[in-house]
Amino acid sequence: MTRPLVFGVDGGGTSTRLRIADGDNRALWEGRGEGVNPNAVTLAVAAERLGSLFSAAFAATGFKAGDFSAGCLGVAGADRKPEQAELEGILRSQMGFSCSLRITSDPDIALVGGLKRLEGYLLIAGTGSIAIARLEDGERFRAGGLGHFLGDEGSAFFLGFQAVRRALRSAEGRDLPTAMLEPLMERFELKNASEFVPLIYRRFDKAGLAGAAEIVERFRAAGDPLAISIMEESREGLVDLVVSVRAQALGRIASPRILLSGGLFEHNAWLKAAVIEGLAKKCPEIAPAEALESAVFGACMLALGELGS
Repeated sequence: MTRPLVFGVDGGGTSTRLRIADGDNRALWEGRGEGVNPNAVTLAVAAERLGSLFSAAFAATGFKAGDFSAGCLGVAGADRKPEQAELEGILRSQMGFSCSLRITSDPDIALVGGLKRLEGYLLIAGTGSIAIARLEDGERFRAGGLGHFLGDEGSAFFLGFQAVRRALRSAEGRDLPTAMLEPLMERFELKNASEFVPLIYRRFDKAGLAGAAEIVERFRAAGDPLAISIMEESREGLVDLVVSVRAQALGRIASPRILLSGGLFEHNAWLKAAVIEGLAKKCPEIAPAEALESAVFGACMLALGELGS
């Protein structure tokens, strides 16, 4: 009997990873290509980049599309069925896959790979923020992930934007005292505070504002009252995202564990520790965990799950 062969894809906005594995989820090939987020590039570009990555894999291994038993594509921006259908169409019509396929979002595969189990919690804090709860049967609940206009609570963007907004208020005596205004002006190469207006309304740069999060942390550590307030609000916002998905899951996750992921947690030890402390108070049954495997490993786990469905 032919042993199962599966693939997993972790498709982000800037890079994409492909992993081919056997029936025991042992890696047979891994590679990296450019981003395929359907909200960041056109569908044609995504198809071209996926095609290049699979072509490299097939050339290196001798495998072809018809050899696979299942596959899973976890892609940033693929939360909705229309995007999922488009991505599945690329794999089937343009690349020739006829096996069972699962198309899902990148937080889903990050949770499964990181915990090496099909259920649990994930809190991501990077430029944006989102929390998800996943049940063993694949049902998911989410909070956040709505972007900088509607959400991104506690994220790096939240920190940077609030630093600018509230430092301007502070200069007018309408907020807590702070010494952050001058460093913020220097970061954005502004000569006076009034230049923040065209910066925000004419030259809006989400990534640039998110990068200012490090100023908030630096001044929090130095005891700046406004920076402390912003960081505490960030902590509460992130904890509340988890409280939301926990309530939605209705206690249906056994021995719940949570992964804290994303660049903000990686570069801000205080915030990570503060969020863990907050979760211990509001969600004491949820234990923090460190990632055991990668998101692309999780994609292969979900692909293998397709074999039994």
